[in-house]
Amino acid sequence: MELRHLKAFVVAAQLQHFSQAAEQLGIAQPALSQLIRALEKELGLSLFRRENRGVALTAAGMAFVPHAQQSIESSELAIAAARRARRGEVGEISIGYHSALLEPNLPQLLRHYFTTFPEIKVSLVDAGIRAQFEMLLEHKIDLGFARVFKDHLPDRLRTHPFSQARLVLLIPDNNPLVTRFDGDLASLRREKFVFLQDPTGIGLTSHTLQACRQNQLHPDNILYVPSLMSIPGLVAAGIGISIVPEPMARLTMPGVHLFTLDLPEMVSELSLISRIDERSSAVLHFIEAANGWV
Repeated sequence: MELRHLKAFVVAAQLQHFSQAAEQLGIAQPALSQLIRALEKELGLSLFRRENRGVALTAAGMAFVPHAQQSIESSELAIAAARRARRGEVGEISIGYHSALLEPNLPQLLRHYFTTFPEIKVSLVDAGIRAQFEMLLEHKIDLGFARVFKDHLPDRLRTHPFSQARLVLLIPDNNPLVTRFDGDLASLRREKFVFLQDPTGIGLTSHTLQACRQNQLHPDNILYVPSLMSIPGLVAAGIGISIVPEPMARLTMPGVHLFTLDLPEMVSELSLISRIDERSSAVLHFIEAANGWV
């Protein structure tokens, strides 16, 4: 029993006229009659009886209608589900992040995407850059978000630019620099800095220090901390000054003064990281959505 037989039967049952049903289906009447006869032969019973101005359902035909309609609807739902899966709108995605969720564009993307495609199940894994690399290569996560030097990526991984943020300077508000800093980074050379740990030299701090060196600033008094989110509090406590992505300004608190660094090098990029040989439709669909988000 084929879907085309059921569709022909349901339309003919609704219109109770073979010519009109054939016209609605876009086929010739003899073709419709052949479909009905084939269905009746397979069932071993008559579904219609001829009348002067058309056809009428037999008792068997009336009983068969709701089940035929249900079969058509189920088939259409199955086809639609298969097409959604092919487009990558069904499946599971595991995403690594760390301080990346401080970037406002990322939470907005996640909320929009997984509301729009509720059949995709997502899990978020808090992991640093090096851990994200390892988990991606071991297929423990599907994607990662991090601020990373592209030159330091493992061979099997690639980055997709997601968003950029300016780097800003955080200074305790009782530090004399608040009134005398004129944007010259070299004038900060004797200050104590607070930066995020970057032992492998592949992340935010390495990029920030490189940008500082391009502007004649070579910090040598640095306190490295494991959490980016702790930096505004440490600056407020007077432990030192720092340079962080602008979204961190949302975490600032009383006791911190913020300076925007209007220098072309003082920009940090948040990247989406994936495997080069990724084949999952759901993962590729998310990458496409993320590429067009910002």
